[in-house]
Amino acid sequence: MSFLWSIYCNLTGVGGLKNVRVVSPGAVAVGESVVLECQYDLEGAELYAVKWYKGKKEFYRYLPKEDPPTKVFPLPGINVDLSESNANHVVLRDAGFSLTGRYRCEVSADAPSFDTALVVASLVIVGKLRISSISPK
Repeated sequence: MSFLWSIYCNLTGVGGLKNVRVVSPGAVAVGESVVLECQYDLEGAELYAVKWYKGKKEFYRYLPKEDPPTKVFPLPGINVDLSESNANHVVLRDAGFSLTGRYRCEVSADAPSFDTALVVASLVIVGKLRISSISPK
């Protein structure tokens, strides 16, 4: 379902927004950083907000007209790097297995339209393979 929704937003646009999509690495090793990118074209409109959700829970918000423009909503296992996150991407540090799931980016244009688009991508956190030598007996 999320794949089809992403395609719909990419091909047809939603209101004043177009080419809205999420770029996810797909799979990341445990302990690594994750960059989730939200790409969009406002077609000349001003940005009102970019919001990130894991499942149905918001964890990061960017509102350019607020001071500071960024806000983090604590969720277990999600460690947002505010110094590296902005209107186009969110950086998650020290990925644990609990980060596996569906991530949604919601982009809204400013007044008067407040056009909004939602796109979804999946992320899987995988264990690191450890190879140890085996001594013959």
